[in-house]
Parts: sequence; structure tokens; C-alpha cells
Amino acid sequence: MRMPPAPFVSLRTCLLPAALLALALAGCDRHGDAAPAAPQAQVHTHATDRTELFVEFDPLVAGEKSTFAVHFTRLADYKPVASGTVDVILSGSDAPSERFRVRAPRAPGIFAPTVLPRATGMRELSLVLTTPGLEARHDLGQVMVHADAAAARDAGPAAGQVEGEIGLLKEQQWNSDFAIEAVQPRALRESVRAPATIRPSADGAAEVVATSAGTVRAAGRFPVLGEAVVRGQTLAMLVPRLGGDTDAASLQAELAAARSQAALAEADAARMQRLHAQQAVSQRRLQEAQAARQVAGAQLQAAQDRASQLGGGGGGIALRAPVGGTLARVPVANGAAVEAGDVLFHIVDRSTLWLHVHVAEADAAKLDAPTGAAFELPGLDAPVEIRAGDNGRLVGVGSMIDPDSRSLPVVFALDDPPARIALGQDVQAQVFTGRTRTGLSVPAEAVIDDGGQRVVYVMRSGESFSRVPVRLGLRDGDRYEVLEGLAAGDRVVGRGAMQVRLAAATPEAMGHGHAH
Repeated sequence: MRMPPAPFVSLRTCLLPAALLALALAGCDRHGDAAPAAPQAQVHTHATDRTELFVEFDPLVAGEKSTFAVHFTRLADYKPVASGTVDVILSGSDAPSERFRVRAPRAPGIFAPTVLPRATGMRELSLVLTTPGLEARHDLGQVMVHADAAAARDAGPAAGQVEGEIGLLKEQQWNSDFAIEAVQPRALRESVRAPATIRPSADGAAEVVATSAGTVRAAGRFPVLGEAVVRGQTLAMLVPRLGGDTDAASLQAELAAARSQAALAEADAARMQRLHAQQAVSQRRLQEAQAARQVAGAQLQAAQDRASQLGGGGGGIALRAPVGGTLARVPVANGAAVEAGDVLFHIVDRSTLWLHVHVAEADAAKLDAPTGAAFELPGLDAPVEIRAGDNGRLVGVGSMIDPDSRSLPVVFALDDPPARIALGQDVQAQVFTGRTRTGLSVPAEAVIDDGGQRVVYVMRSGESFSRVPVRLGLRDGDRYEVLEGLAAGDRVVGRGAMQVRLAAATPEAMGHGHAH
């Protein structure tokens, strides 16, 4: 059996009214027997849409002071309310309303108003928190204000922890990544699970290949893997490998000779033109000079074309980026010898990536009008979701089952993908079919695999939790459908489930009383 939680012990020993304690001690003296059972502590947990209240106090006795241990939590971030006033209001039962106020917390999130009731009987109990930008009223229902301490003692024994429940103090909840969520019916997207691969978009990748055998030379700094490049940028130079006995020097000599011959032919043709005008040479001689000029010009052009492969100064053929993006592969180094057709650079535009999903033949008929997809990355708890019309789109759905894999291809585009996504990565994906159904659900991080059994932790009171096995249905993004185990209104630990599990495993380390 688990020990009673520290909060109850702290309240009963520290906040027990003096009159009740005196009665208990007197009873021991009179009867020489064990002290009567302590009165039952009052414990209430209540939530609005913005705040959660957890309050403990000893039974109320008319004319006797009772100090409340009030814990207020902001539900937006599940952190303590650091400032403000708290009013405790007793009303109803044909008696005047009584209000008791404390103007500041004793510690962040913890208020300790002192209540001194006058009227007896069943009273409506409310607590009102007022802090800048927020006012929250928590109506807790009826409480009994007893006529005297004996009546309070006779109301019942002190409250203890229910067998099997797990204690975790509010201070421990506030100091961890913690959140509580009320289970409610909601629309869930139906989906099918399938393997998938991350690839570049159809026009978002390009390869730069060697057009001939040769040597790759840097054009300044040689590109490196992961470097961003722009369309048209010169990545490197390819110096072609020349055939036979031809080398760079002989090409330059041929070019010089061709230039000289072209110049001579041009001058001779001009001279023949002048002489023909003076009728000093025949028409045939002029035509021969003009033909020689054309041949010399063609030879010069051919020599220039051959020499241009070396870039004039030996630089070679410029290798330019056909698309902008990131260098995904650089399989060559500066000075490497390559053959025609070798891949020198692989460029990928990562602004849009494609998710290629392979939906099993048995699930293909469920794809009415896919609205999006989600996929899990190893090492990350939350899946990456593609929402059509938001951060991506449906590229297409195949109309034929692949005969080898017996699967239907479905492709989604993801815009501005996270940098941690690697191209070529195999992932497990969900394709949302376009159908929805209503059901209870919990955050995926609320579900713990406990020895092969899926469990969640349900808050029973502000500092007490139960381990509840659940049967899960479909997964919608970062949520699981719950088919069995929970009911609407149950308050489940959404974040911090492992903290509660640790408290269950090591109760001696998880609750040494409040710092009230």
C-alpha cells in the first residue's frame, strides 16, 4: 500500500485548528487511549478555460480560523499564478455572504487565505482569482460549516490517498514541462499508414556532368558539399583531354598560324580588288584571292574553336549551375580526372521537397480525396505534417498499382521543409484520406508504452493521478484516438507523463511536502 501523499499530512499537521488539536489531546488524556481520528481534509480540484484551482483545507467550524492552501495554475503554460488576490466566498443557506481575501501569494501559485466563518450549515463555496488581465471564478459547490470542533471531528476520518493513485506535488508539476488536457470529442481525420521516401521535386534537382574526358580544375574556390549556389554560377572548369600527340602548345601554335594565314589572305584579296579595279588583273584572279580568304577564315575559326576548349589561358570549359539550390553531392575533387558522362555536381533546390508515399494495394480504395500527409522522422516525437493549401499540396495520386511493390504511388509537395529532413530518407507516413469521424483523443505524448501496454495518466485531484490502460484507434498527426479507457471530461496528463511515471516508480523521491 502506498503512503498517504505529503499534501494531506502537511495540512493536517500544520493547518489543523488549535481547538480541534486540543480536543484530540484531551481525548487521549481522558481515556488513556489512542487519539480520535483526525477530521477529514477537504480537497477540491476545479478548472475553467484559463485557470486550474487545487485547494485543501480542514473542515470549517463556525468561529474557528481555517487556513486554505490554494494553488492556482495558468492553463496556457501550466505555470503558477505569480500575483493577484484571492477571495474565498461562502454564500447561501439563508445567511449573509462572507468574503475572505488574501492580497498576494505566499509563494508563486500558492495563496493562503484565512477563513473565519460565522454562519453554520451547508454553504456554497467559491474562490475568485483576480490578477492583471485575468479574473477567474471557481464555484466548488456546497461545504458544511460545523457548529463546533466535535461535529467536525465526527464528520469522518482524515482523507488518505486512494489505493493505486500516484502523488505529484504542484510545485513539481510547475517546475517541469507539464500540461493537463480535458478529454473531449473532436473530429479526427482518417488516414492510412504507408512507407515513403523524401525526394527532390521534379524540376528541383539537376546534375552537372562532364561533356568530355578531362581534368576538373577550380575556378577560384572549389565548391563544397552543402554550399548554396545560384543559377548560372561557374562551379569549376573542365580541361578536356586532347587526343593523339595534340597538346595545348600545339593548339596555340595552330591558332597563331591560322591567324597569320587569314591576315595574308585578307591582304591579298584586298590587293587583288584594287588591281582588278585598275584592270590590271583578271576577274578569275580576283575570285581566286577571295576564295583563299574564305578558306583562311574558316581555318582560323576552327583553330579558335579548338583553342576555346582551353579557355584561351588554359582554364577549360566552364561548368555552370543549371539551377539554383544546394550542392547535395560533390563526388569529384580539384584536379580529378573524369570521363565523359561522369557526374561532377548534384544540385538540389530544397525550397520544395516531395514525399513519395507507397500506399498498400489493400488501402488504395480508402483514398477518396487526400487532404494531406504526415511523416515521422527518427529521433523526433512530433511528426512533420503536410497540409494541402497551407505548407504543401497534393501533387498526384497514381492510377495503377505498381506490379512489383503492389502499392499505389501518392506524391505530396512540402514547402519550406525543415533543414533536418535528408533527401533520400525513408520514413513512415500517414495519408489523410479526406474522411473524418468524431471520437475521443489524447496527445501522442500523453501515451506511454508501459511494458507493451499503452497507458495514460488521469488527474484525480490536483496532486493525485491514476494509471489508466487505453485502447487506441487511428492517429491524426500528433494525436491518438482513444477507443477504450477514457470518458469525456477526464483530465489527462498531456505533457509530463514520464514525470508521473517516475513518481509512481520512486514515490519516496516525489513528494516531501509543500513549501507553504
